[in-house]
Amino acid sequence: MAAMDEPKTPSQYQSPSGKESSAYLMSIITTLSSSADFEQREKEKTRIEKAYINSDKLLGELVAENYQDVTKILQSFNGMTKSINESRDKIRKIKEDLNSCKTLLHFKRDELRKLWKDGVEHKAVLSMLEQVEQIKEVQDKMNTLIANKHYLHATDTIVQAVAKLEGPLNGIEALREVKIDLVNIREKMHETLIDELTKQIYERSLPTSSMHRGSQMRLSRKDASVWGWSDGLDSPKRAPKTDGTESSVNKTYFEVKEDLNSNPEENLKNFVAILTESLFVLRKLPDAVERLKLGMKGSLNKLINTATQQVAESSGQQLDSMVNHVQPKYLNELLKIVFQQTRCVAETHQTFLDNVFRLTRSSGVEKESSGMPLHGNVLYDMKDVWSEIQARLQILLSQYLDVKNTMSSRQQAPTGFDEPSMDISQYFSKKKPARPKKVSLFRFDASQHAISVSSARQQIQQFEHDSLGQSDNWLIVKVCKPGAFNITAIYKPLRSFIEEVEAIMETTSGLQEFITEFVQNAFLGQVHARVSENIDAATRVLDKDDEEPLSFDALRNVIDEKTKRELGVPRPLLQSTVTVDNSIQELQELMHDLPDYADQFLNMICNVLRDYRDKCHSAYRDIVQHGSDEKRIISSMWAKDEDISRFLRSLPSWRSLQPRQGKELDRTICSEEEIRALNSKEAVILISNLSSDESLIPQQEIITDVTQMRTVANVHESLEWFGDRLNQFCTSLTPQDTLNPVQEELPTEMPPISEKTLESLKSLVQDFKDLAEICLLLLHLEVRVHCFYYLLPVAKQSNYAGPIDDLDPDSNVLKLNKDLSGMEEMMAQSLQPKKFKYIFESLGYLVASILITSVQFLKKINENGIKKMCRNILAIQQNLTNITLTRESDLDRARHFYELLYLNPDDVLNSLAEKGPQFTLNEYQQLIQLYHRSFAGNPVSVQDARMQRLQSVMEKGQDETV
Repeated sequence: MAAMDEPKTPSQYQSPSGKESSAYLMSIITTLSSSADFEQREKEKTRIEKAYINSDKLLGELVAENYQDVTKILQSFNGMTKSINESRDKIRKIKEDLNSCKTLLHFKRDELRKLWKDGVEHKAVLSMLEQVEQIKEVQDKMNTLIANKHYLHATDTIVQAVAKLEGPLNGIEALREVKIDLVNIREKMHETLIDELTKQIYERSLPTSSMHRGSQMRLSRKDASVWGWSDGLDSPKRAPKTDGTESSVNKTYFEVKEDLNSNPEENLKNFVAILTESLFVLRKLPDAVERLKLGMKGSLNKLINTATQQVAESSGQQLDSMVNHVQPKYLNELLKIVFQQTRCVAETHQTFLDNVFRLTRSSGVEKESSGMPLHGNVLYDMKDVWSEIQARLQILLSQYLDVKNTMSSRQQAPTGFDEPSMDISQYFSKKKPARPKKVSLFRFDASQHAISVSSARQQIQQFEHDSLGQSDNWLIVKVCKPGAFNITAIYKPLRSFIEEVEAIMETTSGLQEFITEFVQNAFLGQVHARVSENIDAATRVLDKDDEEPLSFDALRNVIDEKTKRELGVPRPLLQSTVTVDNSIQELQELMHDLPDYADQFLNMICNVLRDYRDKCHSAYRDIVQHGSDEKRIISSMWAKDEDISRFLRSLPSWRSLQPRQGKELDRTICSEEEIRALNSKEAVILISNLSSDESLIPQQEIITDVTQMRTVANVHESLEWFGDRLNQFCTSLTPQDTLNPVQEELPTEMPPISEKTLESLKSLVQDFKDLAEICLLLLHLEVRVHCFYYLLPVAKQSNYAGPIDDLDPDSNVLKLNKDLSGMEEMMAQSLQPKKFKYIFESLGYLVASILITSVQFLKKINENGIKKMCRNILAIQQNLTNITLTRESDLDRARHFYELLYLNPDDVLNSLAEKGPQFTLNEYQQLIQLYHRSFAGNPVSVQDARMQRLQSVMEKGQDETV
């Protein structure tokens, strides 16, 4: 009660609405009736009245503010009330009128039924007349639609028109001729559709981008829009394989629409779908499939012929004359165009087959609505398309590769290269005499049996020729001269295309088998025969008299100045070496062009190198051997000797010739004393082998013909250059066994090859290097042997105790100078300057040592003989100075040695004691012995005393030095 008696604010009584207003009123009544105190009720009453006054005042204000709106509402309400009343009156009147009409119609029902029947008959007649008018316009409409290539509308029009003529309008005689014409149009319509479909597949689908020689074919934006591709620079994607299942059909399903306001050829896929749909409507889809399957051969032939004409036009040459020129680049362009076009053709075939499957599946069980099934022998798939493309390409390639003639002249290529490791010294060992060649006495080529066998072989070849499809009536006009070597220009793009085809067909390509058989059974053998023929022509020179090969004469042929400038070499090279190098380069290019057969070509390279190595060694033996027992010259035996060869290779002069070791030599300090000691060691070795006895060197044990020495120099320069080029080739090769999976995917300069073959190649390269070094060592030693040959007779045979002073040098000295001058002129032309320097460097020291050592062979000598010997030394010194362009001071030492003979031995010993020794103990001993032989009257005891004094002076000098 206390809560109820609690006074309420005016706001508690404001804004009641709807159910709230009733609840609010009941709340006031309950409050007033429940209050027992009169004063309380009065207060409550007063508050309510006050609130009412406030509400009334608020209402008056709201009405005053919204007076216009209230007035409009009242007016609208009055108008609505008036309209409702008028509508009620009209409905009441209509109801009365309908009742009146119902009564009247009941009395006129028979007459109305008759009028309705007449109206139906007139309507049917009008509809038939309209159909007749439409039938008359069908031919003109068909011509317009076909001209605009709106084939789906045209097909629907002709099918509907014939259906009407065979249905509702069947009995109208006036339309009989029209019916005949339209039926003929319908029967011929599928021919037009099939021709148009063939045109779209083999012509319209092809890219229209302009051809550039050597450039990749790309689709223009127009071609991309035709195919529905977004970017004209993107190549067509591989067509999805359709196996005829429902899932594959649903994935490729799209609604076929034909817009009469647009060109239907703008979207090729949609246009092919329209043509397929039109054939389906005509119930001629099986005929179209069969026609396309049978027409692939001729259409592809025409496509290739058109591409051939395009290549000829782009080259600016007459097509008829191109067959006479070796231009495989045009064949490469032709194949690139054909590959691109066949991809587009296959893509369009795929689109057509997708639509065929879509239509046949939508009808139920691969059957048209007419009940004509698509049999398996009629329907083709993408494997048939690619198989026919490969067959056409195989015939094309067989013509360009000249398979018929190549197979008939088949050459056997070497199957592999396997040479056991061998020592190069065996090439310098004595060879067994070659067996005489067997000469056939008679042959059976013209016998009846041989003729019959040859005829049978020709029939078999003709059968194989026909089985390859080459007997097809396809006339191929060629863009280049046919030949087996055309495969080098087309192999890589052809291999990429075959890989793409195999990925689509998921089986081995027949075109791949054809190419593999051609390369393995024909091309490799022809390459080997061609290389062998070139090398044989370069290394074989026949004598006009006995027609025997002269390998030595073959090595005399060097390249001309033009070739030398092109190769960038400072000295002439052997023509045979350059020919072999060209053949190796050709085989290297073939390894690039046909990477799948890199091992086979590398085997050919090894075989070529092995044969050329053997010929070089044979020619070398012809130069260095003499006599029937095949004895070798001295320099050759020394170059072969391991100890002498090892020592010569350890000298600084030899190491300076090596590219890498020369750099190390620059960092090594070699004093003149060390170089003189090494030269002295070399001279001692040579002197101990050649001048230890009274015998002279026979003439047959030296090379007297300068031409032969020039040949040896040319062999050295050629094989060294050849070995460097082969080394570069070896470094570019990578063994297959050492590649990891990441490296196999990276592009390399050369394809990976077998490690065994690579090791064989490196061994052959080393053989060439060894022979080149042996040739240089031979020249180095031969010059020194010549010095022994001419200088030993100077002391052993000449008289130096004559009474008359001979002003001229010894005849052997003059011969030596002439020989050295001839070798200098020859080697300056044939060897590089550093090698020329190596040949003649330290030669003065050797000559001085020979002359000093030869004093033991002089029986007697007087002042005239001493002068003659000094003239000999001076003549040699002047000649060597002209050759080496440096003063040969070592010969001054030899001249000083002989000038000691002018002095008394005691004076020589006194000078030796004062100034120290300038020569060795043995040289002083030989000098004293010659003095006592030359000047008689000196007893042996005096000679012994001088020898003992010499010994003591030399030992004292050695102790002081130590």
